[in-house]
Amino acid sequence: MVVRGEKGQLPRYEPVLDLPPLSPEQYEALRHHVALHGVLVPILVDGDGPVRRIIDGNHRRRVADELGYDCPEVVQAGMDEAEMRTLARSLNLARRQLSQEQRRQLVADQLVETPGRSNRWVAGRLGVHHATVASVRCLLESTGQIDQCPALLGADQRLQPARKPPRAVLRTPEERRARLEATTLLHGDCRDVLPTIPSASVDAIVTDPPYPEVRREYGRMTEADWLDLMKGVVAEARRILKPTGSMVVVLQPNYESVGRMRLWLWEFLLWAAREWNLVQDVYAWATDAMPLAGTGRSQGLTRQSVKTCVWLGPPGCYRDQDRVLKTPSSRTSARRRSDLAVREGRSRKGYKEGTLAGVAAERGGTTPFNRLPISNGRQPGGHGDHPSRTAYDLAAWWCRYLVPEGGVLLDPFAGSGVVLQAGLDEGAGQVIGIDKWAGYLDIARGRIVDE
Repeated sequence: MVVRGEKGQLPRYEPVLDLPPLSPEQYEALRHHVALHGVLVPILVDGDGPVRRIIDGNHRRRVADELGYDCPEVVQAGMDEAEMRTLARSLNLARRQLSQEQRRQLVADQLVETPGRSNRWVAGRLGVHHATVASVRCLLESTGQIDQCPALLGADQRLQPARKPPRAVLRTPEERRARLEATTLLHGDCRDVLPTIPSASVDAIVTDPPYPEVRREYGRMTEADWLDLMKGVVAEARRILKPTGSMVVVLQPNYESVGRMRLWLWEFLLWAAREWNLVQDVYAWATDAMPLAGTGRSQGLTRQSVKTCVWLGPPGCYRDQDRVLKTPSSRTSARRRSDLAVREGRSRKGYKEGTLAGVAAERGGTTPFNRLPISNGRQPGGHGDHPSRTAYDLAAWWCRYLVPEGGVLLDPFAGSGVVLQAGLDEGAGQVIGIDKWAGYLDIARGRIVDE
């Protein structure tokens, strides 16, 4: 029975959450059931006043109004807005036939609202598995929709580290001091800082810049703003680099909407290749990429696992292929000299099957492919400090390849310092990092010394 408000007026109902609509088939089935039996499960509202917030049962309320039936109500009083939204998500996750993507979106909405709560706390409130919450959190952090929290509040109201503490590297005080002395961290917008760096003073630039249309602490860039930014950075990079130096920009495209890619990456790549020179097309393949946005059965897209490494510089730029040779497979390494017989291939031309084994043994590896298999999960230490960290193995590979022993490495978007750390680990004599967010530079300094 609906309790009327003052002056006998019927109350106005508003949903607490804007949930995905029922499919036509689901809505028709609900309507048929209510027509036969009435509303058997009361809707849940926040009070009995003239405006009532529906926590659960918005579609039952709508069907009852269409049929002219009474709709019983239960009042859940004393809850604030956040508590009502959490309860609404929990009830709908338990009851509604949502797709996997819709369920993950409800989890994402909760994490955006309570990012400081632990995965198990969120999972307990919503009635889902904590691994699902962890997976959604990882996606939101990697796209900058929520910030990484160093500690999370659990159900016991205790703060616990969000991730395991970094594995300490045992360095002597002299080694720590030397790494700090080899590091220059510059706070500010790289467009303002880069002009202060002397010309022809840097051996290589490796960077993983923020992407357009992704929220960061300092705002969100449009695609046009991002392209203007990167054109300025490229111009300064050409001036700063030595004649044989080169620059690598690690980029991954994103969606305008599911099934429609943004084109900024390819626009930048084409502009930079024409303006400067594209040395080679190289790609980083995340071998452990998870199925995330757009990969549900209803969308059916493939998982995003490839980043483009835009390698810019003169055709004869410095590179040391011997330092990045691919480890030969055990099958190749196990071939004996007696296997070096000439055999006929598919083209009917003879070849020596053991040639690869001989070359690999002589060089210590085989020529690397231009697709770099990099696991995002293999990260030294455990700094949960940046919403989109560069994979350490990817940064280390490029530093080995492009930075000569004792050379100078620059990262104009240093973030929490993964590229700088990798540069020092791989033999750079000096690393320079720029970032406009001072907190990241503090983390970078700790990473360079402690990991």
